[in-house]
Amino acid sequence: MKSKSKWSSPVAFAILSIVTFTNSGFGQEKPATESVSSPFVLQNDLSKYVADATKWEKEVAKLSDSNSTDGADDAIVCLGSSSFRLWESISVDMAPYKIVRRAYGGAKYCDLAIHSPKLVEGLRFRAAMIFVGNDITGNAKDKEPEEIVRLAKIVMHSVRKQNAQATLFLIAVTPTPSRFQHWSKITLANKALAKLASETPNTIFVATQDQYLDPKGEPRPELFVKDMLHQNKDGYAIWSTILKDSLGKNLR
Repeated sequence: MKSKSKWSSPVAFAILSIVTFTNSGFGQEKPATESVSSPFVLQNDLSKYVADATKWEKEVAKLSDSNSTDGADDAIVCLGSSSFRLWESISVDMAPYKIVRRAYGGAKYCDLAIHSPKLVEGLRFRAAMIFVGNDITGNAKDKEPEEIVRLAKIVMHSVRKQNAQATLFLIAVTPTPSRFQHWSKITLANKALAKLASETPNTIFVATQDQYLDPKGEPRPELFVKDMLHQNKDGYAIWSTILKDSLGKNLR
């Protein structure tokens, strides 16, 4: 007498079919993040950063979903971290410039390097402002200035691939009360980015520290919200003045 397979019953067969279908990859949402083995990741030596970058893939997909309609020939795209993302009054503060925000909280240059192609894909703009403030925080994963520059170059290349004529503005990391103990290292990174901008055509470094430090060289707490990291309306008023001044002087 033939023994029946354990998968011969209708219920068991249905379970097997569901497992097979799920494992095959059908019906799964395609991730926004590049895979570890993608040509872009391999060519730019970004494989070690892919796993951490996946946490933002849904937000990146949402941000880039309206690229075809949000841009304009005179638009300024803002790439980077939460200082842009949380700036709710940016359209008013930066008027008359048309601003398109493509920023997410906690961004580092290593994940922005991976996500930047998606963030600007199909977007029209005349310039890009790039601000990333989380690469040096006293964490074990903090990066050296040389690596920050390497990653910034990848971001810049992605922006220029979308618009070769775009003017790029690399904005200095702001001195904040919550991270001022690391300011000496942050200053080295700012200097490295300033040097990169000076060596790259149509690229501007925007210094900010003088306006955020008091006469004693300490950060001004009155310019920040309770966490002493993110700016309040007074901080943004200063930032917008600095940024608009740089745009006015350097946009062609």
